[in-house]
Amino acid sequence: GLSATTSTLAMMIGLAVGIDYALFIVSRYRSEVAEGRTAEEAAGIAAGTAGSAVVFAGLTVIIALGGLAVVNIPILTKMALAAAGTVAVAVLIAVTFVPALLGFAPRRVLRVADRRLVRTRKPLSARKLRRSEKKAAKLAARTKPILSTRWASFVVRRPVGVLLLAVVGLGAIALPATKLELGLPGEGTMAADTTQRKAYDLLSDSFGPGFNGPLTVTVEGDDAAAAGDRIGKVLSKDANVASVSPTTANKAGDTAIFSIVPKSGPTETETEDLVKDIRARASALAGSSGATEILVTGQSAMFIDFSETLSDALLPYLGLVVGLAFLLLLLVFRSVLVPLKAALGFLLSV
Repeated sequence: GLSATTSTLAMMIGLAVGIDYALFIVSRYRSEVAEGRTAEEAAGIAAGTAGSAVVFAGLTVIIALGGLAVVNIPILTKMALAAAGTVAVAVLIAVTFVPALLGFAPRRVLRVADRRLVRTRKPLSARKLRRSEKKAAKLAARTKPILSTRWASFVVRRPVGVLLLAVVGLGAIALPATKLELGLPGEGTMAADTTQRKAYDLLSDSFGPGFNGPLTVTVEGDDAAAAGDRIGKVLSKDANVASVSPTTANKAGDTAIFSIVPKSGPTETETEDLVKDIRARASALAGSSGATEILVTGQSAMFIDFSETLSDALLPYLGLVVGLAFLLLLLVFRSVLVPLKAALGFLLSV
C-alpha cells in the first residue's frame, strides 16, 4: 500500500510541473499571437515548440524520480514512482488538453488589451506582417533594456570569467556539505512548542539523552536468555552505556531481547559509534556467550542504517540519472557537446 505522504508528494510535484508546463505553452501562444499569427497557428506553433520542450523536461524529471529506485528503500521507491506517474500525466495534459483549451477560448489567456489581436480565420498578409514587425522593432529599440537583459548580455560577452566565478562561488557555498549528516526526522527535531518536543526534552532531562533512543539487542541461540544476560553484562561496562535492561526470552527459549540506553542522544556521534562497535563485536560476543547470532536494532540504529543506505546509493543514483539524461539529450539534439555540457552542469549543481 501507499502511505499518505506518497499521495501528498505526488500531488505537490504534479501541481508544480503541471502549472509550469501549461504556462510555458500559454506564454509561447501569447508571443505568437502578438507577432500577428492566427489563434490556430499560434496554438499549433506553441504545441510544436514549447510542447516539445515540455515533453523533454517531463522525461528528465521522470528519469530523476525513477532513479530513486536504485536506493532500494521501498517507501522512497513508491513515492518516486507515484510522483513520476503524476509528472507523466501532467505532460500529457500540457500537450493535449492545454492546446485544446487554447482553441476553445483563444482570447481568455490574453490580457484584455491584447485580445483584439486574436484572429481565428484569415492570417495577415505579407505586407501587413512586415509592417507589424517593423513597428515591433521600433518599439523594442525605444525600450530601455531591463536588468535581466543587461545581465544576460554581460554573461554572453564574458562567458569564461562568469563560469569560473560561478564555479568558485558554488564551491564556497557547498563547503558545509562536507559535514552533512543524513538522517530521519524525529521528536527531537520538531518545533520547541510542540507536545512531542516537550515530552522528548522532559524525558532527556529526567532520564538522560539516551532514554529517547534505546537500542534493542536480539540474541539467538539454544539458551538465548542466559546468553543475553552474559552479553548484557559485557556491554554494560561500555563507557557510553547508561543502563542495560533484563533479558526477556520467548517461550521456545531460542530468542531473547534486551534494551541498552546510551548516555548520548539518538542522533549523536557517540550513539552511532556504540551501534557500530556492538555490531563489530557481535561475532566475538556470540562465541563467548554461547549465542548463534546477535543483532542490533532500534530507532537510533534504524537512522544509522538509513543514512548509510542513502550515502551508498548516491553515486549509483547520480550515475544512472546523468547517464539516462545524457542519452536522452543525445537523441534530442543529435550532438555530443550539448549533452556533455548538460551532464556537467547537473553534476555541478549537485
